[in-house]
Amino acid sequence: MQRQSVALVTSGYFPVPATLGGAVEALDENLINQNEVSGRLNLVVFSSYDVKAKEVASNYKNTEVKFVITPVLVKVCDKVIYFVAKNILKKKKSLSYRYIAQRLYFISKVAKTLRDEDFDKVVLENHSTLFITLKKHDNYKKYASKYYYHLHNIVTNDYGCREIMQHCAGVIGVSDYINSTLRSFLGDGDKSNYFVLRNKIDRDKFAISLSFDEKRALRDKYGISDDEKIVLFTGRFSEEKGIRELLDAFGKIKDENVKLLVVGGYYFGSGMRSPFEEEMKSKADKMKDRVVFTGFVEYSQIPKLYAIADVVVIPSMWDDPAPLTVIESLTAGKALITTDSGGIPEYATEESSIILKRDESLVDNLASSITTVINDSSKRNHMEKAAGELTKNWTMEAFYEDLCYLLKK
Repeated sequence: MQRQSVALVTSGYFPVPATLGGAVEALDENLINQNEVSGRLNLVVFSSYDVKAKEVASNYKNTEVKFVITPVLVKVCDKVIYFVAKNILKKKKSLSYRYIAQRLYFISKVAKTLRDEDFDKVVLENHSTLFITLKKHDNYKKYASKYYYHLHNIVTNDYGCREIMQHCAGVIGVSDYINSTLRSFLGDGDKSNYFVLRNKIDRDKFAISLSFDEKRALRDKYGISDDEKIVLFTGRFSEEKGIRELLDAFGKIKDENVKLLVVGGYYFGSGMRSPFEEEMKSKADKMKDRVVFTGFVEYSQIPKLYAIADVVVIPSMWDDPAPLTVIESLTAGKALITTDSGGIPEYATEESSIILKRDESLVDNLASSITTVINDSSKRNHMEKAAGELTKNWTMEAFYEDLCYLLKK
């Protein structure tokens, strides 16, 4: 039986495989890994270039990664644009200006390949700017009824591609919540081409146990003693992730035998730092050595950090459609404290998680919830068991099979 040829167009920011991090990039890498096992798709992935990513991709048998190398001049243009946006125009979201030239170059190269080569299906990964790859060269006509939009985040701009977006063969959203936002944005009353494909991760990598020596080595690395409890936050170091609220809550916890481990960088593995990050580290100074910042950690090492945690706190302060960190913590079988943001309640349950409202009492409620879960081993064990039961079928194999099914519809 001939395999479908599927073009997966990634963001053009960070590479796939996810050697520089990124939640969507990690999901794409997991999809590739499952395709290497199942082999049902002739998968072609478009990615920005990275030396390490190319090295990893060279081992794939069922997947081809087409890397787009960004010219030096384009990189220089991006640095100038970012500098002006951040330091002269004082743009609040200056990060969104960081890779404008690179992404335009990436889109142009992908569009040309879509024109020159033939694919059975095209999947655009998350960013609405990627619809420009279909607008260019009238590719949307060539791939009519063959292109899909894998939707992860809220769309606020159609970049002149509204009609092309409205004629997707399918919008594959990570939650009902995120699908509803796109329908509202496009004024699309027809729900028949909207599907929900809930994010999954590699369960075998996250549902793990470490030996005593492995746990001790990790604790020693971050200056955490064997008898100290660990509250874990993982994710991008940005304000909307609730780090400020978490630090304020942790400051209310007087138990000196509890440490907060904050895992993640401002923009994944880019090495960039933000004023917010500096502000939060200054705030943490008041708690002396009770808060540990790891900075960016390679994705392959993240499961080990979940394994040593006593409770995971993901206090998202924006309408997060389906944070991978929530899925990771539940799959790792950890007690979770989170918020009722966006699509989170579609993944977390009251049995496995404490789900808090984003109101004026959030900081106090975070502090009391952390204290309860840390001190009540019976409740913690109950939540961990519920998380394991909830996620026992959350596998990349299931995600992959569901995606293959949707691409056949």
